[in-house]
Amino acid sequence: MTPFSSQEAIQQRPGAWLMGSRAMSLEASRGAETGSDGAQPPAATLQRRIKLCFISPLGYGLYHPEAAVPFGGAELQCFLLSQELARDPGLDVIVLTNVESGPGSEAHGALTLVKRRARHRLARYPVLRPLTLVAGICGYLASFWDMYWVLRSIDADAYLHAGAGVEVGAYGLICRMLRRRFIYLVASSADIEEPYGKVAGTLRRLYPAGLRLADAIVCRTHDQQAGVQRRYGRDSTLIRTGHPTGTVLNRPRTTILWVGRMHPLKQPEKFLDLAERLPGESCVMVAMRDRLHEDLWGRIQRRASALPNVTLRHNVARHETDGLFAEAKLFVNTSTYEGFPNTFVEAAMHGMPIVSLIVNPDHVLTDKGIGRCAEGSFEQLVNEARALSTTDGTWSDYARRARAYAMQHHDIRRSALDLKSLVTSLVSPHIARSAPA
Repeated sequence: MTPFSSQEAIQQRPGAWLMGSRAMSLEASRGAETGSDGAQPPAATLQRRIKLCFISPLGYGLYHPEAAVPFGGAELQCFLLSQELARDPGLDVIVLTNVESGPGSEAHGALTLVKRRARHRLARYPVLRPLTLVAGICGYLASFWDMYWVLRSIDADAYLHAGAGVEVGAYGLICRMLRRRFIYLVASSADIEEPYGKVAGTLRRLYPAGLRLADAIVCRTHDQQAGVQRRYGRDSTLIRTGHPTGTVLNRPRTTILWVGRMHPLKQPEKFLDLAERLPGESCVMVAMRDRLHEDLWGRIQRRASALPNVTLRHNVARHETDGLFAEAKLFVNTSTYEGFPNTFVEAAMHGMPIVSLIVNPDHVLTDKGIGRCAEGSFEQLVNEARALSTTDGTWSDYARRARAYAMQHHDIRRSALDLKSLVTSLVSPHIARSAPA
């Protein structure tokens, strides 16, 4: 759950954070089918640029890798989209994130990074203890008003947030109070299928309230769209997980790769189980430590050190992962659930087949022929991984299809254009237009 914390309101006048010019523009049009619903008006009809704010409390480490702050897939998508959208001269892009010290704002390339200092997380108070219930509500209200003044100071036309949490209700209500647009980005299937998006505690009902207050909901898969309609009666917009296309690096493919957070839902032990069953294969595990699960990290460390065919790396900088993907012949996912994993797209972009224990969003692995799913069976996972570990003709077919699929559906430029079209359709009626010539 993304923390909604009490923080110091940033005391600057509205618009003071917007600085710098936008040097490059997104593509004006595309021939491929889009997932956006609204029609995008010509940029020339708007009298000013649209101001767009990504609320990404845990995303600071992506903008400052030297800080070695862990992040998740939702934060990575916000980072990639914000970077791409900031190139558009018709947009002013702001990212609001949490820091432990040094609050303020700074120019980060073509966008503006606003840093707020979080003091403490809200506790999860049980419903049946009146005193702690009151304390929880009071803490939430204090955090709510802190956030209200921060968002009012930013004064964006639209705010975007990814991931479940009680803060989603706050963002939705604050945007209504400010008469601004709120867009919720579904980060995981659990955001939809669990009654409260895996949010626990007295205030958990604020999460579904936020989804109902959202002006738009963005999903990564058709399965997610069906879930939003079924559970919340809401239409949604399909915008696929996007990544830079890059080029496939010409390196020997020698390893089996796993990348993920040290979190129980990722089931990293399963990858070590797989490595034990494939002693002749070189297995690389890229782990991002999670402060809430240090015990799991300790167990993985001890066990990986005892396996001669496993290399364990942790908190690898994002720019270094390209090389690890380029050297891998197979990507393995062991999660219990995901949205549409960034790692699936990265693997496919590098022309690499994917083998998954459970996760198969929209049946893309099997329907598109870019990988295989074990349907929850560990024995089948072992068999599928063994079958695709040999870089023969079959492997080459999977690799070619994976690259072609990623290029067609998951180019970050396309995802950014879809999101821009959605934002423009929501905010343009509220921005004064120039009179026709």
